[in-house]
This record gives sequence, C-alpha cells and structure tokens, in this order.
Amino acid sequence: MNQIVSSQSMLFLTSVEIGILMGALFDLIRIFRKLLKHPNFLVQIEDMLYWIVCGFVAFYMLYICNYAEIRPYIFIGIILGGIFYFATFSVVFMKIATIVINYIKAIIHKLIQWVIIPCMRVIKLMIRAVIGWIKMPIRYISKKWHHWMYMNKLRYRQYKRVRYEQKSDKKVEQYLKKTRT
Repeated sequence: MNQIVSSQSMLFLTSVEIGILMGALFDLIRIFRKLLKHPNFLVQIEDMLYWIVCGFVAFYMLYICNYAEIRPYIFIGIILGGIFYFATFSVVFMKIATIVINYIKAIIHKLIQWVIIPCMRVIKLMIRAVIGWIKMPIRYISKKWHHWMYMNKLRYRQYKRVRYEQKSDKKVEQYLKKTRT
C-alpha cells in the first residue's frame, strides 16, 4: 500500500511540475509578445498553439509517469502548479524580463542613434556622389545627343527646302517652256 501512495504522490508532484512548466512557457510567450507587437489574430494562433503544445507535453509526461491514466488529482496538480508559478515566480520573472527588454531596447536605440544614423548619412552622401559622377557623363552624352538630333533636324529641313526649291524651279521652267512656245 505504501508503494501505491508514494507513486501517486510522485505523480501529483509531476503534475505540479507540468503546471509550473506550462506557466513558464506562457511567460515566454508573453515576453515574445512584448518584444514584437502583432495583430490580434496572431495572438489567437499563438494561444491555440500554446494549448496544443501544453496538451502534448502534459500527455507525454503522464504517459511516461503513469501510462497515461488520467486521474482528477492530476488536473488539480496542474492547476495548482500553474497558480503557484503565477503567484510567485512569474511576477519576479516578468519584472526582470521587462527590465531586460527595456534595457536592450534602450541599447539598440542608442546604437541606432550613435552608429547607424551617422553611417546612413555617410552612405547617402556617398551614393549622391556616385550618382553625381554617373550623371556627369550621362548629361554630357545627352547634351551631345540632343545637339546632334537638333543639327540633323536642321540639315533635314535644309535638304527639304533645297528639294522644294528644285521642284519649284523645275515647275517654273516647265511653265516657261509652255508659255514660250
């Protein structure tokens, strides 16, 4: 009889451990949510995945310890483990995690202000210089091209004018020939 009571009490303590593990996992999800803000539908998906994972972990632990025999005190142990975790460790853990997250955010903000923004300014200046160097030959070629096109247009107009004058001269000569005869 003593063996049965000790195995049942060990199973109860294991279920309390599962409740504590579930609480710690939920705190990790809460920290992730503090780090990255995301829409409500992702929060619901995360919660659904959390409960699926917790269900598998609890069932696996029960399978290992008790061949998956479900007893009411197992659920009570899981609930008590969760309540114990959220009443004690979770408060301290979340305060420390919030302080660490805010500290890391401050460091990243200062890093961005002191390093990345000045580097971006230098990179922008370099890009503008390179673009200026690229634009110079392009402008030169463009000016030469437009000048060449304009000169061709003038030559074409002159050619058309000469052709028109030649045609009109021929017409005048033909007219004069007709009138002389």
